[in-house]
Amino acid sequence: MRRVLLLLILLCTAGHARAQPADGLDYGPPVAVEAVPDGRTVALADGTVVRLSALDIPAGRWRDIARAALAELLQGRSVRPARLAPPDRHGRVPAQLQREDGTWAQAALLGRGLARVDAGGADPATTLAALLAVEAEARAAGRGLWGDAGLAVRSAETLGRGDLDRFQIVEGQVQRAALVRGRAYLNFGTDSRQDFTVTAEPALVSALAASGQDLTALQGRRIRVRGWLDWSGGPRIALVRIEQIERLD
Repeated sequence: MRRVLLLLILLCTAGHARAQPADGLDYGPPVAVEAVPDGRTVALADGTVVRLSALDIPAGRWRDIARAALAELLQGRSVRPARLAPPDRHGRVPAQLQREDGTWAQAALLGRGLARVDAGGADPATTLAALLAVEAEARAAGRGLWGDAGLAVRSAETLGRGDLDRFQIVEGQVQRAALVRGRAYLNFGTDSRQDFTVTAEPALVSALAASGQDLTALQGRRIRVRGWLDWSGGPRIALVRIEQIERLD
């Protein structure tokens, strides 16, 4: 049954594979793909192990489906990685990946609805904007994981402890925005000890201020925020970069 499900999803989404990379990335020379261990990892013939950056793939069957889709996309082909950060502790290099014919691997998975954009990585803002647009189109079409009610974009009012320690995309109106000892707090309810909150550490607040961006200006605005949900006097997402936030109004 699982093999049939994988085949149906791959066939139904095959038309979304030729997404083109955003400009401005420094792609290396072509290297043959040796193996695709999972939906975000590609082993290359030169010994490099690439971890596809800017993607989140939910646990469970979607990781099996994403691995099958990525293997179908890349196995037996050559790719050009754009390295975006040093290797992680497992030796994997975070990178955007372009197939030899120009197909953008990250966008192909997002377009099929097999991944979500994780904006907390090292990708340039221009690349993240392009990936968010591809994700939005797949989400609007209800493609892939976006047809799974358990993975839907969440309302800030509905979050609870059962949602912790997972990547979440949350929408709501910022009821109050404040700076406390340099740290920014975006509160989505009247009870800061129970309601959803977005926080930003002083270093990020200062960096944003230096570029003319003020998180407190989001008070009263409807936004969409993405990241890992933890608990700090209520459900919380801690910002790593401003691209985790999308303005909805």
